[in-house]
Amino acid sequence: MKTIETWFYVGLLAVILIFGVGMYYEGAISHASPSTSTQSSTNEYNITLVITNQNYLASAGQNQPAYYVLENGKLMSSAQIYLPGDSLIRMTIINYDTGPGTTSSTYNKVTGTLNNTEYVFNDTSVNTTAQTGHWISSVPFSDLAHTFTVPNMNLNIMVPSESIVVAYFHTPASGVYNWQCEVDCGTGASGWGGAMETPGWMQGEIVLD
Repeated sequence: MKTIETWFYVGLLAVILIFGVGMYYEGAISHASPSTSTQSSTNEYNITLVITNQNYLASAGQNQPAYYVLENGKLMSSAQIYLPGDSLIRMTIINYDTGPGTTSSTYNKVTGTLNNTEYVFNDTSVNTTAQTGHWISSVPFSDLAHTFTVPNMNLNIMVPSESIVVAYFHTPASGVYNWQCEVDCGTGASGWGGAMETPGWMQGEIVLD
């Protein structure tokens, strides 16, 4: 069953990346933010993360959301995410989870990205090929599903429900940094069990080399 689900998501991703996101990145993003397009032309590294919600976590006894790294058409573990140091990163997050969730006021704004903004495609309609999007600096709690937060890099990318997010940020020269979703999307009364405390689900490490 898990294999079928994985191929289902990969198939959907191929459609989005080929017909939707791929055609629109260079035009829409560069036109929306000239400063970003100028800075992204040198030493840029691209990475795509995918959030799915039909992942059985044995320790929680139920399906939980999880971040994956998309590599060569395959969904790989996000327990350790490898990025080049001292580089400009273009991170795409494709989110199939609906949310909503809550986070503290510490994480209710986009931080650590170029201009402290991110670009959201196809807001609340991840599978559409409509070429629409906008730059944002925050997400209403009613639309928030997850964050990708790296405290020691001052990086906080907000992920709306069922959306595609693109964010640019610079990495330090080297080091290992913990990343965490700061939305209570796990198990237990607080929502901080299960996926929230499991590497490769809603937390992990960024390894710079």
